[in-house]
Amino acid sequence: MDKMKWVGVLALATALAACGGGDDDQAAPSPGPGTDPTVPAPTPTPQPEVQPQVLLEQSFAGLSALPAGWSLPVNNRGTVSVADGELVIDGRAHSSLMTAVMLPARFEALSNYRIDVVFTFAQPNNSSRWGSVMYRTGPANAAIPHEPYYQFAIRQAATAANGTEFALRRNNGWNVQGTKAFSENIDPDKTYTATVVVHGRRVRQYLNNVLTHDMTLDEAMAAGGIGLQTTGLVMRVRSVKVTEQLQPLPEIGKLVAVQDTGTRAAMAPTLVQAMAANTDLAASGASNALYTVDASLNLHAANGEGLGTLAQYLASAGRATIPVLRIADAATVGALAAAQDRLDLGDVTLLSTDVELLASARRALPAVRTAVDFSQRTALGNTSQDILDVVGATNRAKAKIAVLPAAMTHRATVAHLQRLLITVWAQADAATPAEAATVLTTGVNGVLAADTRAFAQVLRALPAGTLLRKPLVTGHRGMPSTEDENTMEGARAAAAAGADAIENDIYRTTDGHLVVMHDATVDRTTNGSGSIETMTLAQVQALQTKTRGRQVPTLRAFFQEFKGRPITHFVELKSANADIVPLLQQELDALGVRDQVVAISFDGNQLTRMGATLPEVTVGYLNSAAGGSDPLGDLRNILGVTQQYSATFNPSYANLSAAAMEAGKHRGITFWPWTINDQAAFYRFYSQGTHGLTTDYAWWAQDFPVAIASAATASASVGQAFGMAVTLTTQAGASLAATSNVAAVIDGTAPHTTTADGTLSFTGPGTAVVMPGYRHAMGDGTYRYVVVAPPVNVTVQ
Repeated sequence: MDKMKWVGVLALATALAACGGGDDDQAAPSPGPGTDPTVPAPTPTPQPEVQPQVLLEQSFAGLSALPAGWSLPVNNRGTVSVADGELVIDGRAHSSLMTAVMLPARFEALSNYRIDVVFTFAQPNNSSRWGSVMYRTGPANAAIPHEPYYQFAIRQAATAANGTEFALRRNNGWNVQGTKAFSENIDPDKTYTATVVVHGRRVRQYLNNVLTHDMTLDEAMAAGGIGLQTTGLVMRVRSVKVTEQLQPLPEIGKLVAVQDTGTRAAMAPTLVQAMAANTDLAASGASNALYTVDASLNLHAANGEGLGTLAQYLASAGRATIPVLRIADAATVGALAAAQDRLDLGDVTLLSTDVELLASARRALPAVRTAVDFSQRTALGNTSQDILDVVGATNRAKAKIAVLPAAMTHRATVAHLQRLLITVWAQADAATPAEAATVLTTGVNGVLAADTRAFAQVLRALPAGTLLRKPLVTGHRGMPSTEDENTMEGARAAAAAGADAIENDIYRTTDGHLVVMHDATVDRTTNGSGSIETMTLAQVQALQTKTRGRQVPTLRAFFQEFKGRPITHFVELKSANADIVPLLQQELDALGVRDQVVAISFDGNQLTRMGATLPEVTVGYLNSAAGGSDPLGDLRNILGVTQQYSATFNPSYANLSAAAMEAGKHRGITFWPWTINDQAAFYRFYSQGTHGLTTDYAWWAQDFPVAIASAATASASVGQAFGMAVTLTTQAGASLAATSNVAAVIDGTAPHTTTADGTLSFTGPGTAVVMPGYRHAMGDGTYRYVVVAPPVNVTVQ
């Protein structure tokens, strides 16, 4: 008998059920009206209380078939049935392709609802298999049935770092935008309740009344249906209830749409303006405003003058800057922590010279970003040890931003820090555009100055597509496009092609050695078979790769091969084995290569172990969490997944937008997309100034000009296109003689014109300060970029 109880649906479906605050341990609200501190108090006149309607209340007791209106997608891999009072979704037929059941199509018109599903899991193919609640689903007749949609996925091993997920399915691919561990694994002898509360662009997901994800949705997916699905296990469902959601969810921390300089350069450095009473922020071109904040949450300039309160600044109408708050003591951290319920501190950067103070701030205020100020450390220079000191202190502070002193603001040092995934800001006060240009051409990610106007002036003058910082090229498993993957020969080929970094995957042998292999088994790539972590080192070294007969190397061999060279090892912790991290620590100590190593992983547990065992080493979070039509919405989700591990953002490239990267750069986020094996996409991301590109084809970039040098002076003639002799350095290290084909005038008296493509001509005599440049066309010329030299003094005859 069909026990579905359908209650009339509001035409526009704009309602929602009650929902309280946002603490991680907050219980899921009961359907019905509730209280919320963000909602104004009611007027004295009593008003009728509006009760949310129950749209569906479905149990499966007494049923032998699906309820009326329920349907199965045409692309199901497993089976769906009703037996013994339960809906049985059997997804064991495939461990990655889905088996689903959809609620009646009438839900596709709705926007705001609460879903409660009572379920358990049984017979998983492996502990990472999952079941989910689908929502905001597309119709059955979509190009890919029911896509796009969001889902609340729960793994059988729910205690894993990705035990619960907030994910978007679009274009036949996953975009996992949030992960979190639950307190226990799913026990087949117990039932659990999964709850999804969705309203407008906001959603909260709960497991057993514990909030797991508090997220923002894509504005293009304003309504949609509901379903349940699984892969690789049996999901047994006791009941499903859908209720109208009458009350909006509280807003999560708002990200500011910041002002910029108006530059046409790609991913240009962000500007941080030190504030004073007379500062004109609009004229500064700065996206960040630097204040000192005290324990009373008053704001001050560097000289101590009062600049109002933090609350006033955050509430100011039309604010277009991000606060960078210099802190000096634990009392200030405590005051900020106490105020986080009444002040929106979700888009704030804390700056200090005190590493431990910043680390404590990250514990007390998990959403805030931190930056370490090294600008007064006059003893720092440009040695490997100096660089390691900066990297280690920055990572121990749970930060990614390091503010360098002038002595370290050199192109080679900046590039080395960036290869170790540090976001480099320079403390630099420039009195002239030429001084500003000299700093900018070091490739820094940001500049902190008492007056940023000279920097803004230079940035506005740069030709379209200028890259002040070279995108870094990472050889994915070496260079599989020409050599066997994860071999020494492949790594050498990538290095010869100019790769800045080489990515390798590591596992542990039974006798405690770290070996390089992508898969958990050796079957695909070698002449052997079986799990690599059940083998000794001798057994692994007896293997040969299938294509060219190469040996499977140790991680130590990679470290030895490239020691002292300007190449970074992206060590991917592919294995979930907890012994991997202490073994990595032993190798780093034995080989002395910490200035060449970062660790990346999909496994949040491994990143957590890195933070505990190797807190000085930078980590990157591999994920699929980018994508959507709203860059700030994307950025909110990006911050959510990176802040928990103090990691860089290393996403699948398909969902990453230039707009999200531009928004993220102002917060010190760096972007390292993988695996870009489409050549047009590689050119596009390179021209957009992406921080790093991982590819099987490192040789695609080997001839790209990445640096340009010229004489310090030049002459020009009135009426002629300006060009001067320059030397180009390519990605692979070759030197080429060339003539500059674009230029930027940043100062001087000589009148001039510059065409849209960057061609400079002087229309009268005088002097000028010019940044000569070279525009390079990649492939068929669809994508181009410009490299510019430090400023040149030009005399115009």
